[in-house]
Amino acid sequence: CTQGTRVEIMKNITEWANASEREVYWMGGMAGTGKSTIAKSLCETFEEKMQILAGAFFCSRQLPDCRDYTKIIPTIAFQLAHYSCTFAEALTRELQKDSKLADKEIKKQMKWLLLKPWKEAANISKLTGKIPVVVIDALDECENIQLVLEPLLEAIKSRHLLGLKFLFTS
Repeated sequence: CTQGTRVEIMKNITEWANASEREVYWMGGMAGTGKSTIAKSLCETFEEKMQILAGAFFCSRQLPDCRDYTKIIPTIAFQLAHYSCTFAEALTRELQKDSKLADKEIKKQMKWLLLKPWKEAANISKLTGKIPVVVIDALDECENIQLVLEPLLEAIKSRHLLGLKFLFTS
């Protein structure tokens, strides 16, 4: 965001990331209102100033890979592995068993690329007080997004991703 703009929403979301116990922040609005710009600025803040950006996926109708819902979980898992060594180790063990997990159906991606490694990593490493955030932007620009969003929200609701926060925009 341009300096001095979107101050209130940036402040609200940063406070949510820092202190709120809610795992999900959903920013909605009409097309062209700056949600993606805000999300990008937040990613920069989360990564550079707060060191809590665990992953991000920016959906886009214009790019085939960025509108393909089957790319979201593998991308987030890859980025989480860069964020957390313990997650990377757990994910590596799963990929050694089946190197084609990213090509599987969403439920299997969720289980083997995200839920199981996260559970293992969360059990091994105690959080430092900073809860990592995953940003998924422009859900409305992704084809069949409900096929990944429904199981992801269910996993969050069922507390299978404790210790992670999610910022969604649509």
